[in-house]
Amino acid sequence: MHSLGHFGLTLAISSLLMKPFGNSNPTTIFIISASIVSGLPDIDLSLQRKGYPIHHRGPTHSILSAFLCGIVIAIILYYLYNLDIYLVIGFSAGFVGIMTHLLGDMLTYLEFEPLWPFSDFKKNFDLFSSDNQIANNAFFIIGLICFVYYL
Repeated sequence: MHSLGHFGLTLAISSLLMKPFGNSNPTTIFIISASIVSGLPDIDLSLQRKGYPIHHRGPTHSILSAFLCGIVIAIILYYLYNLDIYLVIGFSAGFVGIMTHLLGDMLTYLEFEPLWPFSDFKKNFDLFSSDNQIANNAFFIIGLICFVYYL
């Protein structure tokens, strides 16, 4: 899945997750942070092009990277807002953003190890190719609809 599809999928899932909590500054920050972070795992593609020995859908596409990203986003949001609640929101947004990226990639043809380094388990659902423009656009549109519903 490409960045537009990942953004839309995360926007949809996080908007629906936050709907029961109402439209507030913290829930909106969660949704936006998670959606922005959802593109981060594909940094491995840029690193590959620059000659770094990393393969696509490797360590950046794992539950460990979701956990680490959650910690970093928690620290950033806490620094920005200086309220303890933003530690929880930041960690949750970082973790959910990466995990929805993994979910989106699992829908495509290429297998990877989402539980690395804890397990060699590989998974994919073979529904469409990651560059399928219809699927990526559909996820983006669904995400926008869910966000409008949240608002």
